[in-house]
Amino acid sequence: MSATDSGLRLVLPVLISSAIGAFTGFAISWTRRLKWPLVCGAAWYLVGTVCLSSLQRDFAPVVFFLTLLPSSIGGGFQFPGSFMAILASSAQAEQAVVSSTLILWRSLGSVLGVAVSSLILQNALVYWLAFYVSGDRKDSVVEKVRSSVEAVVLLEQPYRDQVIEAYEASLRITFASLVLVAAASLALVSPIKMAKLSAKGSRRRDTK
Repeated sequence: MSATDSGLRLVLPVLISSAIGAFTGFAISWTRRLKWPLVCGAAWYLVGTVCLSSLQRDFAPVVFFLTLLPSSIGGGFQFPGSFMAILASSAQAEQAVVSSTLILWRSLGSVLGVAVSSLILQNALVYWLAFYVSGDRKDSVVEKVRSSVEAVVLLEQPYRDQVIEAYEASLRITFASLVLVAAASLALVSPIKMAKLSAKGSRRRDTK
């Protein structure tokens, strides 16, 4: 599969995330409740990471595609939900500061998440390549596939299957670690108590 085909498969999850985000904004206005998008987002993230950690190599391509959707749905709930929650719980004079701080922490979280997951994957790959790959060319094969994923396709059998099994095991460990992070996020969000948004009319009466 080319990089273009892989990118096109990410279009639908992005569209679904955007649609869920728009729905969340309207739903918050209707329900005037701020907690449920955070809980739903964390729960969908947990479902998504569990699905990713359960993937098997012999699954149909459509299954791999469907496992991307729960995390996209979780992002659609959590991004606008957290933004609305932090604005509603902050004083008007502080909203500019807390909004920029939230964006900063999201950016740092994205970078940190990529760095930590890459660290886990690389260390797991060192172990599983040493475990699965065997033969006279073991050292050269391990060095080649660690430097470039594209080298896996060019490998001869049985080295190709051995390397694929090592990558599969490493990815499963990486996704399993994300399950723990998602579960911790849900555990932290669930006990939070948030006030219900006041109606526009009552807000005006309160300010008089």
